[in-house]
Amino acid sequence: MGGCGGRIDLTIQSFIILERQIKRMEEEVVIDYIKESKLSVKSAVEKMQTMEIMEKTFDSESNDIALYLAMSKRAEEEGEKEIAAYLFNIAMDEASHAAQFAALLGMVKDTRTNLLNMLAGEIQAEKDKSDASEVAFGEGNDEAFKFFEKSMKDETRHKEGIKKILSKLQAKD
Repeated sequence: MGGCGGRIDLTIQSFIILERQIKRMEEEVVIDYIKESKLSVKSAVEKMQTMEIMEKTFDSESNDIALYLAMSKRAEEEGEKEIAAYLFNIAMDEASHAAQFAALLGMVKDTRTNLLNMLAGEIQAEKDKSDASEVAFGEGNDEAFKFFEKSMKDETRHKEGIKKILSKLQAKD
């Protein structure tokens, strides 16, 4: 990876700026679409309501995944293997639902863009976990401190893995 860290960081910054510009352009496109297609305001509002519902549903499905996985783990710890397996399967169904809503909401782009988005997220998550571990440590919450430290290392591992994949993609170009 050597000297590519700077290029990736620059790419992330460029991507964030580009993402903001695209969002503004998308808003303008929606307005133009409404004007050109002569959609009524009611029709445009209904389409926006559907988007809001899908966004809320995506968030709900995503939260359900974590909850069902945690409940599955607890059931397994209690020796309830059949219940654990059922709860795990529900979590996978919820993951499938969330993935479909992510696609419908336009959250899934081309592979390079997806990786850049996730890299930015992992970098932020790593920082957030570091900050949270300091707070937990300061409050004397050892269990939370240890978990934030562990999950911060996971975020760091994710970040480094994505950087390696991006470097391989860049080498193909």
